[in-house]
Amino acid sequence: MEAVLADNPKEQRRYLNFRKKLYKSGKTFVDNNYFMIKEVFGKRTSFTDSKKIYPVNIVNEGEILCQGIIVYASELPEYIQICFFESLDNQAEAVRLMTGKAIEYGQLYKCSKLVVGLNGHVNYGLGFLSSHYDDRNSFSAGANPEYYNNYFKAEGYDEIKLNSYLIEAVDNRLDRYSAFINKLNRNYAFRCFNKRNFEYYSRIYTDLNNQAFTGHRYYFKRNYKEDAEMLKELFLFMKEDSLIFAFDGDKPVAFIMWYPDFNELADRGDIFGAKHFFRNIFRNKKIRTAKIMEYGVLEEYRSAGLPMGLINQVFLNIKNYGIERVESSWILDENRDSNSFCQALCDGSYKEFAVYEKSIG
Repeated sequence: MEAVLADNPKEQRRYLNFRKKLYKSGKTFVDNNYFMIKEVFGKRTSFTDSKKIYPVNIVNEGEILCQGIIVYASELPEYIQICFFESLDNQAEAVRLMTGKAIEYGQLYKCSKLVVGLNGHVNYGLGFLSSHYDDRNSFSAGANPEYYNNYFKAEGYDEIKLNSYLIEAVDNRLDRYSAFINKLNRNYAFRCFNKRNFEYYSRIYTDLNNQAFTGHRYYFKRNYKEDAEMLKELFLFMKEDSLIFAFDGDKPVAFIMWYPDFNELADRGDIFGAKHFFRNIFRNKKIRTAKIMEYGVLEEYRSAGLPMGLINQVFLNIKNYGIERVESSWILDENRDSNSFCQALCDGSYKEFAVYEKSIG
């Protein structure tokens, strides 16, 4: 058994083919990250600009058993990461070889911790699925069988827990907050992203992220190029009303991003891509779920209740799309404010996720 660096086209094709076969054989989840990894290999994404990247296949007698991309981000110097991890079942020895290789790189960069389940930056994915393994994953959400978690639990890793929330039906539940929402509408202006002023709004998005998520576990500052690239890709699918900002006068103070769950256009085992977008156009297939991806509020405005105003804007928009239910993205268990807000608004918690850490210093 050996760790083979996928630093050449042949080994990278093997890497991608293993992933493709794994998802197709499972036929439970949609692969949201295949094309992202392909772009990383081709260095066609700014994901590679400020990171050290080592794609690794763990191979035995010519067969890949598990794989991942080992990443060191200088902006998150404490951690060496194993990103986009995938594996066959009953391969604990291969996984130990993978983590051992990551620890070697971590020691090279003087990291003190290994983290598994963070995909380079929280904006690219965080957490292994740890419940609802038979449900299709929503767009951008983690997807994996249960045994992925067992590999790291068995080795005594610290488990960082996350969860999502579900609104079963888009109804009039916000009516009871109407007086408060009306007050927010008087005090703040809510504006959708405008692609004609792409750079302006993209920079606002980056600045609000960097200010609102200071101190958030695993978050580190994004630059304008990275977010512009990400937003251009997202706007191939989502519409301008999927990114909404709150302004206090001329000052942007909060935002929320949502979009239809595009994975509903894909079959289980599919690699999500442009074909699903055209399927939506030509087959007129309806998407019934909206995904709340993220929201952020500047610290000095957090007592103003802006999340309620932002959610109201989302509800006003999704009613135009025939959306019936709403799912949130992951929220760290330690994020009390977001969990309290979702518990008050949603019908209940939904999927659970986990990130795994261990000290290597």
